[in-house]
Amino acid sequence: MVTFSKRRQGLFQKAEEYANITGSQIAVLVFSPAGNPYVHGSPSFDAVIDKFLSVNGGASSSGQVGVHHNEADVCREFLMVLEDKMKRCRSAEDLSAVKAELEEVRVKVLQRLKHIEEDEFVTSLLNC
Repeated sequence: MVTFSKRRQGLFQKAEEYANITGSQIAVLVFSPAGNPYVHGSPSFDAVIDKFLSVNGGASSSGQVGVHHNEADVCREFLMVLEDKMKRCRSAEDLSAVKAELEEVRVKVLQRLKHIEEDEFVTSLLNC
């Protein structure tokens, strides 16, 4: 685990250097030997992934790009992956990591919902 942590930090540093030198956007996702996810991105992991999904229309677990036809398919697949990840949890630490990931998703969903509701409210005012 110590070797993994050191190598992970080195990988993230190299990815950051690459992004700075080339001006590109990067996202790195690695899983520890225990199955815990670690992410790094420039400008941020979420921003790069959101951009990738909006440009490519989503990606399936088989690695195919552009397979999903709508957001419901993307959400359904995400939930299936998350359920599989929960089934593979073998310790409280593993479940805590999944819980933290779920909390992040929950916050993003609430933010997106608020944004959509605000947009709909503004649209309804403009249509009066």
